Amino acid sequence: MLLVFLIGACSSTPTIQTSTYEQLQSDATQLSKKLNVNVIELNDGLPKDVTNFNQDGIWPELRRAESRKFAVNIKNTLDKTDAFGNVSVTSSPNFYTDITLKGKIIKSNGEDLHLDITVTDSTGHQLVKKTYRHRTYEYFFENIRNKDIDPFDPLYRSIASDIINALKLKDLDVIESITNLRFANNLNASYFNDSIEMKNDRYVEKFIPASNDPMFIRSQNVQLKDMMFRNEMQNHYISFAEKMDDSYKVWQEAAFKASKQKREAEAAAAAQAVLGALLVAAAASSASSSDYDYSTSSIVAASVGAGLLVGAVVNSQEAKVHENTINEVSKSFDGEIAPKVVEMEGLQVKLEGSIDEQFTKWQNVLRTIYESESSQTKEFEIL
Repeated sequence: MLLVFLIGACSSTPTIQTSTYEQLQSDATQLSKKLNVNVIELNDGLPKDVTNFNQDGIWPELRRAESRKFAVNIKNTLDKTDAFGNVSVTSSPNFYTDITLKGKIIKSNGEDLHLDITVTDSTGHQLVKKTYRHRTYEYFFENIRNKDIDPFDPLYRSIASDIINALKLKDLDVIESITNLRFANNLNASYFNDSIEMKNDRYVEKFIPASNDPMFIRSQNVQLKDMMFRNEMQNHYISFAEKMDDSYKVWQEAAFKASKQKREAEAAAAAQAVLGALLVAAAASSASSSDYDYSTSSIVAASVGAGLLVGAVVNSQEAKVHENTINEVSKSFDGEIAPKVVEMEGLQVKLEGSIDEQFTKWQNVLRTIYESESSQTKEFEIL
């Protein structure tokens, strides 16, 4: 019994204890200003060996959709804390912003979510580097009050809390200034090259252009247009997440039940196999002893051990059934979230892959805007 308990304990994933939104909003008041955040689409964490997809209970299209959905969930959580300025989801780290969040999906099966998260500021300082793990429980789905709440909301709040706490120790004015100077340097390196330099892998200010410097004013105007573009792109990310939300909730609850039963069956199989082997070994040892020849105790031990081994096989088969359930649910959902083509100001953009291309094209447009004689805000159509 002790062995079974230990095996079960070792396989558990603790539930995250984190601040409420009210507490996060209170903590946000301690920040001197609201910095902008770029949440990059998460790495889907798909194994390189495609033959392992089914074995690991992974469906590629579902996981790729989760890489965007989880990024949107993080964005929404950061917005709710009221601690940040503009929070955008993008496909690239090449956007100059105050804070950049990158992540990778380590595990996602409806019951457990594990994310590797790294957060850096524009100076190059690492604010957060951590693996976040959360396990949800059956009572969450049974509580009608949780109808519109994500079961992994505590994980997202924990990420937000760590970022806020890290920023309390930083000079936010310097971070914002470095962002502006790096953006300007990217547009006109010959003019702004001496404004910043690298020291110990960190960007530091050398001089700040005058507030009436025409070249710096122009770069700031272009920076505003860049923000407008990213805000426009958010509509498509949010729409994508909302359209898949209802179907994803069905998958998530079904996958939760199958994952939980699979995990419990595997734990029971492992415990029974080990304990059964020990009892059989003990029975064999007793039977070979000269003063304990096939006693009733040894026969009972052997019978119990054999029974536990049979139970391990049965539970292993049960685990396989539930693994197949996860695969089938994921496969059925796979077709509903195929890449969508969206239109933005007359341009058709495919969310799978080509969004990154559009972001790349936008970088070229920014330089064109900067080099144009007029730096006034106006509508631009990306072709």
